[in-house]
Amino acid sequence: MTTAIMSSAELTAEYINPVITATKSVFETMLGCTPKRTGLHLKDAKAAPYAISAVIGISGRAAGTIVVSMTEQAAIAVLDRFLDIQADEINTEVCDAVGELTNMIAGAAKAQLERYELSISIPNIVSGPNHNIHYTSEVKPICIVYESEIGSFSIEVGFSNLK
Repeated sequence: MTTAIMSSAELTAEYINPVITATKSVFETMLGCTPKRTGLHLKDAKAAPYAISAVIGISGRAAGTIVVSMTEQAAIAVLDRFLDIQADEINTEVCDAVGELTNMIAGAAKAQLERYELSISIPNIVSGPNHNIHYTSEVKPICIVYESEIGSFSIEVGFSNLK
């Protein structure tokens, strides 16, 4: 770009599109299913939409967060498809599987955003009804909603300092 700072819409597309591409690729490759995007909106509530969320911090020439939130059914299916292990509820193995899935999505998106020289943290897992995900005040996360054969999930992406 010839301008020093890109427009908000260009910035949004620049960091959302790699996450969308990474999500589709990881789900198809690792879980054998194709997620269907059903919504895209600014996140306005603090409460996570589903029962379990994996949160990964992003740092480098930009700072941000990627959150994968999914239904209990979807999270259990991730474990089953990754390791062929059955679970009846969210447990340590399910949390690990959701964390690893999130790590794969964040890593694949990071590779497409290499100009920002990003590093990703280890995923933190939060579960339970109505758990909250907090972002810094200058971050307005985008929420991408999906349906898939394993269940519903969403990806939240919020960055600051993108220039």
